[in-house]
Amino acid sequence: MNEIQILATGPDLVREGARAIEPVIEELMLGARREIHLVAYVFTPQADRFLALLGQTAERGVRLTVVVNHLEGQHPNVRDKLISLARKFDHARVASFSGSGVQLHAKAVVSDRKRAVVGSANFSWGGMATNYELGVLIDGDAAWDLARLIDVLASQSVPQANAKN
Repeated sequence: MNEIQILATGPDLVREGARAIEPVIEELMLGARREIHLVAYVFTPQADRFLALLGQTAERGVRLTVVVNHLEGQHPNVRDKLISLARKFDHARVASFSGSGVQLHAKAVVSDRKRAVVGSANFSWGGMATNYELGVLIDGDAAWDLARLIDVLASQSVPQANAKN
């Protein structure tokens, strides 16, 4: 059984009773005990808070699986931080989705295969604060299925732990 809550960014939508996306993602990362799966189209330098949260999560021994669309095309500061994360922690897997002519446009975070946020928001200032974005918080079995799909994406992507960028 799955429970769904509506999430949003944009002041009008949050005022209408939807929970804001950013604090829910932070809640998932901070509450993870075993693993975090994250898939993202883009991180911008303004999403430094999320990169720091990933580092804090790894410091606690939580296993990370991060799949980013064309990591080599991300902002250099973001790319360097993600690669550093993969090098520093054996339990942090960062992969670049670099399929020929295709994009990974998904945005999702899964905590312990039990709770997940899926939505339209990128890991950017606009995506988390100023754009009008929609998403859902899923509690239940669907989170397990989503983590499994992220594992598939990670296995088909280029691992970044030994990248020389």
